[in-house]
Amino acid sequence: MSVTRGDKHNVVIRIALKPGCLALLLCLALGAVEPASAADLTLFDLVELDIGYTTIQYHYYVPVSQQRLLDGARTGIVAYLRSRGIADPQVAQLHARADGRGAVPAIEHEIAKAIVRYGTRVDPHELIFATIRGELAALNDPYSVLFTRAELKGFEGALNGEAFGGVGIALAYDDATKSWHADQVFAVSPAEKAGVRPGDVISAVDGTSATGLTADALGKLLRGKIGSPVQLSIVRDGAALAQPLVAVRAEITPPEVTSRMLPGDVGYVALRTFGQTAGAEVRRAVSDLEGRGAKALVFDLRGNGGGYESEAVRVASVFVPTGPIVSNVSNGGKRIVKPAAGNALPARPLAVLIDHDSASGSELVAAALQDAHVATIVGVRSFGKGVAQEMFALPDGSAMKLTTSRYYTPAGRDIDKIGLTPDVVVEQPSGSQTGVVGHDPQLDRALGIVTAKGGS
Repeated sequence: MSVTRGDKHNVVIRIALKPGCLALLLCLALGAVEPASAADLTLFDLVELDIGYTTIQYHYYVPVSQQRLLDGARTGIVAYLRSRGIADPQVAQLHARADGRGAVPAIEHEIAKAIVRYGTRVDPHELIFATIRGELAALNDPYSVLFTRAELKGFEGALNGEAFGGVGIALAYDDATKSWHADQVFAVSPAEKAGVRPGDVISAVDGTSATGLTADALGKLLRGKIGSPVQLSIVRDGAALAQPLVAVRAEITPPEVTSRMLPGDVGYVALRTFGQTAGAEVRRAVSDLEGRGAKALVFDLRGNGGGYESEAVRVASVFVPTGPIVSNVSNGGKRIVKPAAGNALPARPLAVLIDHDSASGSELVAAALQDAHVATIVGVRSFGKGVAQEMFALPDGSAMKLTTSRYYTPAGRDIDKIGLTPDVVVEQPSGSQTGVVGHDPQLDRALGIVTAKGGS
């Protein structure tokens, strides 16, 4: 369908859609309408709307009623119209037919009326996106979101470690103080050259307070054009530095895996995220440490918010020789069990570190190792994200990330909104330096545990 709007009394409506829309559009053509923008509502847009609705209806991990999605669609339409300066949008309540059919045509009907009624104040494609976002919001699921093409590129880039202009800091958030601190400072990075140390609190960036900011908001302040300077206000050991540290942004490719030898012939591996090569990189790091004489291992999943589930299974398979890694249960109760790959490396004393920011893939791996009794889990209760998402592409290059299953540990535990309880609980006090022996109580405890079990 293409709705082309002319002057107030002359609306040309071209039909290239299912016959059910013909009556609607002919009725709209008979009414007086506002002047219109040059943009048209195309068949392409409506296909996108249809795919969005049906994807949610058939793939969301729990049943969702048509009326719930219709209410969400209307909320999305109204919110968009208000954002365009329309104080009291006229959008009818949406209802499917009594036989349960016709939900999408009901949405199309109100979208077409809004375009004709409000003319140039409406961008049809943006309205379609707002409608789909409204449907997703009706799920009350923070993990089900719509990405534009640009947002999708940024999301995938962050997950897979693509290069960007930045300073080279991995940040961690302290919910109690609403502050951000440098969890890791990458070697030879602008931050390291400027004097930033692990554990430093970033109180402001270029004079803008970092307190309470979201990760995305703080990331936008820190990233920028390569070669541009950025001022970092630092609080170290409870006292603010007299002057901000100045870092000059450079091309940063955040390492997915870092590893090194710790005292007592203990190997240390930290995984930032479950990107596309996480399994292979962890396996390579562990093998390298064992080749250098590591008699025990500490695997650090703190601050790791997850990523690709397939890579989480591969990472767990580095340590778990046989048996299930995770079970996924989707809409309708279908269960899929994903087993270990059967190529685990030789067993050694192993401790896994988790914290409140360890989520999703991190919890999947830690729980699998805990249930298989191949590791001691150390730290504090994890985030509690026991649901998995899939990405569904839309025709214009955008995509929906939708929750499609709930996952269970090999022992059948459901950790969603609960989290994983460590075998050994160790709090991380303020002022700790993550990853620094002697200044990281969780790491120190893990090191003591594996050393006692077989390290030097």
